[in-house]
Amino acid sequence: MKFVDRPSPNFDARAASIDLVVLHYTGMQDVETALRRLTDPAPVAGHYKGPWQAPDVDPVTLLGGASAHYVVGEDGTVFRVVDEMDRAWHAGAGAWEGREDVNSRAVGIEIVNGGHDFGLPPFPDTQIEAVIALVRSILDRWELASHRVVGHSDIAPGRKNDPGEKFPWRTLADAGVSIWPDVKADDRVHCKPGDRGDRVHALHASLAEFGYAVPDSDDPAGALFDPATEAAVRAFQRRFTPERIDGVVRASTME
Repeated sequence: MKFVDRPSPNFDARAASIDLVVLHYTGMQDVETALRRLTDPAPVAGHYKGPWQAPDVDPVTLLGGASAHYVVGEDGTVFRVVDEMDRAWHAGAGAWEGREDVNSRAVGIEIVNGGHDFGLPPFPDTQIEAVIALVRSILDRWELASHRVVGHSDIAPGRKNDPGEKFPWRTLADAGVSIWPDVKADDRVHCKPGDRGDRVHALHASLAEFGYAVPDSDDPAGALFDPATEAAVRAFQRRFTPERIDGVVRASTME
């Protein structure tokens, strides 16, 4: 890997031990725009124009600080932005395994890609090779298993969609730095948005066991397939069935 230092002042102290790696896409026009944003101590709207904010926003509006531990360029260059020992500001509001403040427990990797706002272009092979090498080094360094690698959309379903359905999760799994299910497709519908009852309760239990934040009901008969449940299902599909992201749970999903 080729490393380049682009330090950011946007970090603070961790409040927990590292046990996750969170993958993002930058969702910006190019690597330099993303690096400027992630290293800017006082970002304002006028410096980062794009579809993520209203076109009539006051250009002097102060934006929230952001950073990541690493940024991986399309050519495979790895930019070191925040030291792993510190808490970078990449995850935002979200939770995994019932715990919030994901920033405190995660190493954040931003992968340069325009994202959904810019047509969700494919990830170059050279870039993915660098991501795999980087993730492997982090897992080894912190003695983490491959299932500890998640996407931004996993920890913040409904709010975030990155790294997106074109991200090659299976390639990472084949390289031993992520996971991939070994199940046969079964299109029988298990449950869908708006449903209520035991099947939804079982879905909630399975999603929560995997790590997603979903409703918790003591009454199986009253468990509801609500928007939060659908968001978690779509996040799961974005990773494992990217050819179909419709929020409908099928038999193979429950496997």
